[in-house]
Amino acid sequence: MHSTPILLNFDLRPRVLPLVELRQTERGMGSHALTIFDTGETFVFDQSHIFFDGAWGAALAEILTNEALSWAVYLNSLPEARPAAQSLYAAPAFQFAAQEQDLIQQAPHVTAEVGAESDGVNLKAMLNLRKLFKQRSDLLQLTVNDILVLYRAIHAVTYQPNPTLLVELKKLTGDAVSKAAAQMILDEIENARQTNPAILIPIDASQHNPRERLYPMSFEVPLRDLDFVQLHINTLQALNAYEKTSVDRALHFEAFDQLQRTYLATLAGFGAVLGRAKEIALLGESASVGSIKLLAHLPTPLQRLLDNVPGRFNVLNDIIKGREVFSNVGAVASASTLTRFITAKDDNDKKTLVWGVITDAQGVMHITLRDFRPHVVLLEAAGQKSLAQRLAQDYLAAYVSGLNQYVLDLRRITVSSRETRLSKHKERP
Repeated sequence: MHSTPILLNFDLRPRVLPLVELRQTERGMGSHALTIFDTGETFVFDQSHIFFDGAWGAALAEILTNEALSWAVYLNSLPEARPAAQSLYAAPAFQFAAQEQDLIQQAPHVTAEVGAESDGVNLKAMLNLRKLFKQRSDLLQLTVNDILVLYRAIHAVTYQPNPTLLVELKKLTGDAVSKAAAQMILDEIENARQTNPAILIPIDASQHNPRERLYPMSFEVPLRDLDFVQLHINTLQALNAYEKTSVDRALHFEAFDQLQRTYLATLAGFGAVLGRAKEIALLGESASVGSIKLLAHLPTPLQRLLDNVPGRFNVLNDIIKGREVFSNVGAVASASTLTRFITAKDDNDKKTLVWGVITDAQGVMHITLRDFRPHVVLLEAAGQKSLAQRLAQDYLAAYVSGLNQYVLDLRRITVSSRETRLSKHKERP
């Protein structure tokens, strides 16, 4: 099997399933370059990150799809095919001995995970916000991905789970495994609010060195240093107070104006910091790339030993490997048929969330989330995998709805000025 680069799995599975669920069946592992699944309506290309990164994988899927469509047009123009009297091909019948069955059972199993998907991001509002930023100042050069990463950090420390899910968790009072899973989830939610996630962002290396494909970059949004969350709240409160008041409007505007300038300057500073980090990563000089190069020429046993060192120290792990993966392959070509995308993580057990982002030919942004948090294993062992899936979906839904509201709030803050508000209330100087 290890000499088979491409596997075809044509056992039809519903297209409506998340990509994470679609691929949780017989498929190739790391040494198999590609597995293709058939949903009856679409094809899913499951590609090994040993051979393909996100951008290359998307390009390969597009090439194969276009080639298949070209052949379909040609074959459709041919006369109707007639079956041969006796088929030359037949499905092989595998008969496994008891010893072989035991080996199959002992084979490594994939890490327990659940997934969630959403296409609810208001991309048009984000693009309009970027235009407003540029009109406001040449220093406000945040990209769409910058906004996604920034709000991911805000979401991590502000997430509140759906009350219905909390009630369901508190009702998990059956066996010890269920109780442990419920307590672990509640602890994870509380601890996450205290932790700023270190995010691993894959950077396209083709501009600097095409053969290296990707340069990983671990980045931690300086939430507390820049006081983003409280600054956002204070600026909105000042704007609301200014819009609603009919007395001392000049004083209210002065308070808002000072916060507005501070907030927008902070956003510009964040964009500059992240932009500089990406420039360093593009040159292959990030801490993540440096650690990979240090290990490259060492003997294999020593590589494995040193590769496990960051996992033993949280600070070192955050600097080199990160705790999450956030991979955005961007917008596909206008004629592309690609619609969904998930990405991979390494074997680092500290990586618990993997985000994949793609924007299809219709301008719809699709976000996928792979959830490897510790509670997933316990809930699956307790027969509560559906609850784990709903928790992941709630986490992603909260991110998307919060992101949309955050973008709308930023728009209000950016466009507000004393002149427009004075005109609205018909005051005279």
